[in-house]
Amino acid sequence: MTISRVEDYLNLQLKKALQINGISIEEIHDIRVAVRKYFDVLYTIHPVYENVECLFLAKEVISKLGKVRDMDICEIINEERDKLAIRATKEVRGLKVCFINNKIYGARLVIYNRILSSLRQIQDMTDFHELRKNVRVTRNLIEALGYDNTEIKALAKKMGDIRDEMLKMRCRGVTPPDININQFKEEAKGIILKIIASQDEFHHFKIKDRY
Repeated sequence: MTISRVEDYLNLQLKKALQINGISIEEIHDIRVAVRKYFDVLYTIHPVYENVECLFLAKEVISKLGKVRDMDICEIINEERDKLAIRATKEVRGLKVCFINNKIYGARLVIYNRILSSLRQIQDMTDFHELRKNVRVTRNLIEALGYDNTEIKALAKKMGDIRDEMLKMRCRGVTPPDININQFKEEAKGIILKIIASQDEFHHFKIKDRY
């Protein structure tokens, strides 16, 4: 298990986003992924590191990039799409002031506790997209801690692909079928519990006492 600094993770995601200059489908996707990872982790550690300006900037960028991404998924490639993509990538440049230069004390514990909270929330979820968001955020938090995220990354991708297929259907005027999320809930819980059991950094959570 690699013990990594949360600040380094955040800065790495910003660096990845800022290094991409194009507006192709792949480039928009990669920028959005990097900024999303940055936002998810920065939002989680706000109890020990408040940076409202950068959270706002990142959220605005994610929203614009998301609109472009949805157009790409629906294969809407036109001048309007490119204009929106250019505006979004220009706004990404505003995040260059959001690199973190100091150590954030307590960040790893706050992130770990958020993972525990996400695990508890899964049981009561009934909406596929709510669960998908939970899995995505948890994947990013696990990655930020340097834990093995192979399995939850695969689950997040599978659920993301389903979301994209549902969007494609709507773009064609077809109503997507309902999804029974129980299988995804059980898989997500199993993966997260496995990660919790494998870590030896935090000991204030005992699986046998709560599950």
